[in-house]
Parts: sequence; C-alpha cells; structure tokens
Amino acid sequence: MKKRVLVTGGARGIGRAIVEELVRFGYDVVATHYKTDDLVKGAQYLRVDLTDRGELDKFITQVGNREPIDVLVNNAGLWLGKPFEKTAKAELFEQIDLNLAAPTRLTHGLLPLLKKAEAPLVINVSSQAAHPIFPGEAAYSAVKSALSTLSNVLRTELNPLGIRVTTFEPWGVNTYGIKEPSGMVLPSELAKIVRYVIELPGHLQLDTVGISHIKQYRGGYPDWIEK
Repeated sequence: MKKRVLVTGGARGIGRAIVEELVRFGYDVVATHYKTDDLVKGAQYLRVDLTDRGELDKFITQVGNREPIDVLVNNAGLWLGKPFEKTAKAELFEQIDLNLAAPTRLTHGLLPLLKKAEAPLVINVSSQAAHPIFPGEAAYSAVKSALSTLSNVLRTELNPLGIRVTTFEPWGVNTYGIKEPSGMVLPSELAKIVRYVIELPGHLQLDTVGISHIKQYRGGYPDWIEK
C-alpha cells in the first residue's frame, strides 16, 4: 500500500511538481491550495489560507480526523526578491507567516497523526538562501534559515520517536517557467528527489538535500533583484 502524503502549496511550482510525481506513482496525495483552481487530477485538494491562524487550526483539526499521514511535505512558500527597505510591512509578515509559522504549526499540530504511521517523515522545503548573503533576500533568507534550524533541532528530538526529518535546500528552482537554459533546477527534477527520499527504507533519512544546476548563479547582485 502506497504512503499517504500531505503537500502544502500543491497547486503551483515545486509543490505541484511533487504532487504530479507522487500521483503518477500511485501515492495517496492530499494537498493544499489557495489562489488557483488549476489542480492536479488524482490528488485530493483542500483550500486553506496557511497565513491565517484560524484557518490553519481548523485545517489541522480537519486533517487530524482523517487517516494517519505517512509524510508531511511543508512546501508552501513566498519569494519576493526586493530590497529590505522597499519591502512592505504586510509582505514581511506574509513571508514569516507562510515560510516559517505555517510549517512550524503544521508539524506541531500533526505530530499525533504522524506518530501513528509506520515510518513517518517530515520534509521541510527550505532554500540555499538560508546560507549565502544575496541582496534582495533579507527576510526570505532569514525565515528559510530559521526553517532549516527548526529541522535540525526537530531531527534530534523526533528521531528517537521514529520520525524522520529531511530538509531540502535547493538553489534556484525554475518555478516561473523561464526558458532553458536558465541555470536553474526544474520543479520536476526536484520532485523526483523528493520521491526518492520518501521511498527510502524507514530506518534511513537524508538529513539535508542540496541540489543545483551546474550553471547556477552563485554570487554578486542578481539581475532579477530590484535595485
């Protein structure tokens, strides 16, 4: 029997590619969406605003009343690419709420459900932005760094309970459909590695997964950042 996987942000970008990959291989996929109705056939979608704490709590209760979850993929996120000074206060809070608060609260709230699974796994989609210092990514880098740190600490706490924790820290992923060659990882390529991690034996985990295109941009002021 294939595992049951919950993927946040499963209608677009990396999340959609993960959902498509898992559905293709027969997984039981539940995914969240919010701003689009263009959904992947074969997956069960639940609409929820992950930045709304009330909605998030209701969602956790709704999912908690269902069958156990084998894998939680905290994927939903927001990238803006603006200098800190030009970032609106609402945009700062949205990045914190979606990129950090939501995966933290989801993992905490769904732990009882995960503990019922045979070999549960939490995957947090962070970023290489957690490490380099790129202009235009101050808030994004801060929350992704916090998410990676959360994963590292949770690993020490949850591994003794049989719960595995894997952090994905990809370099640039082409979620906007830039024409190749772009020097970026394709969402479908990243999704294949996610499936590989899910299919590892229950006693194994990849702690941190980093992946990049060999032509990946790695320094200086990016052309795509507003100056």
